[in-house]
Amino acid sequence: MTTSSSSSSFVLTLVLCLIIASLMIPSKSNPLTKVCIKSKNPRFCLQVFGLNPHRSPYELTQEAINLALRNASETASKIAIFLDETNDNNLKVIYNYCLDYYHYAINSLRGAEENFLKDGLVYNRVYVAGNFAQKANFYCENEFQRIIGYAYASTLTKDNERMGIFGSIIVAAADLLSNSTSVEK
Repeated sequence: MTTSSSSSSFVLTLVLCLIIASLMIPSKSNPLTKVCIKSKNPRFCLQVFGLNPHRSPYELTQEAINLALRNASETASKIAIFLDETNDNNLKVIYNYCLDYYHYAINSLRGAEENFLKDGLVYNRVYVAGNFAQKANFYCENEFQRIIGYAYASTLTKDNERMGIFGSIIVAAADLLSNSTSVEK
């Protein structure tokens, strides 16, 4: 009886694991897979969006914009705190540049979100916003090496990396939407 019980328990567990795996490992026709494969970090993308892999390209794009906006806003707040706390004039210059880049990214993402929600089929602005989000992180990170004679370790590397990944997800999602034959909201 114990062998039968443990055997059926094993089979049940195996079936459950296969069901969960089929949901977590998207197929090639799944929009999530298409977006994440084109992003800078597919693993991160799948971790962020993997809880609900069955979204339409429209829903993925909308969620990617929202996540990027939240990330950019949190990073901008963090930069503002660093700016207030530092007494180093060179770091103040660096943080001001980074804050500007992130504010431009936030404005671009908000504009894309507004257009996307209002018009739905305007992908160019979404693509541009995602592209700028990728560049903002790169520009900010480079500011830490810009001042000649000083080598500053970036205090924003992880935030900048995340912003670049979110930007690449937006670009991939906008690309998928622009090549999609049907748009489900």
